[in-house]
Amino acid sequence: MAISTLQNTFEQQFSLWVLYFFAYAFVGWLWESAYVSVRKRHWVNSGFLIGPIIPVYGFSMAAVLAVIEPFENNLVVLYLLSALLVTLIEYVTSWLMEQLFHARWWDYSDVPLNINGRVAIPISLFWGVGVVLIVKFIQPLVAHLVLYLAVHYGIFMVIGLIAILMFDFGFTLANVIAFGAATKRIGDAIEDKKGELKAKVADTGAKLEHEHAWLEAFRANTGEREQLPNLNFVQRRLLRSFPHLRLNNTRTSVKDISALAELRKRLAQRK
Repeated sequence: MAISTLQNTFEQQFSLWVLYFFAYAFVGWLWESAYVSVRKRHWVNSGFLIGPIIPVYGFSMAAVLAVIEPFENNLVVLYLLSALLVTLIEYVTSWLMEQLFHARWWDYSDVPLNINGRVAIPISLFWGVGVVLIVKFIQPLVAHLVLYLAVHYGIFMVIGLIAILMFDFGFTLANVIAFGAATKRIGDAIEDKKGELKAKVADTGAKLEHEHAWLEAFRANTGEREQLPNLNFVQRRLLRSFPHLRLNNTRTSVKDISALAELRKRLAQRK
């Protein structure tokens, strides 16, 4: 009886924390996608994964909820602790993703008081305010939903969600590994074309018609364009979802790589 009770207690606690992770990973995805979509004036899935979650938000809020209970009624401590925890998780996540994928997925280098471009004090202060508001106003609703799901669906729902997450992560990971090699080839081709056009201008004394003359050159030259790797939907989405993405294996901007990838897609659809 004692072992059965202990097992049930462990399963319940495990289910609750996993559901908290997924709940706040979804809330974070909804917030960030809405923010980016409003700025770009069209819908953007702002997550790294295909599914509607951003794991860093789930981990951050789960960590905060695990630590803040003794300080829940002390707004000052709650604010400082929340800002510190979220900042630490954001920094570690940025570093790990750069080591794994050889790319900086977000960059705060232009924000004052940043630390290696991975985190910035103004952003951290904002996260502190956001977490306090979530704990005070959103968490009671989320806690009610999570408890309902844990009681009615329990470990089976948790196992299903983890399985979907693992499939999503594996599929995205496979695409990102190929993405690095493909974007390097595209970036190198763009830099070669820009250099070729600049040399031509220097030799003839002419002027480039506009700054995107290199893109028009690829549009006109089917052979050169078709020799480049074709980015799939997932890879093109990553370029759109992370406008501040900085690839370590090429000095070409993500904006230029994305422009050429979209050009290839449009021209291929016309055939």
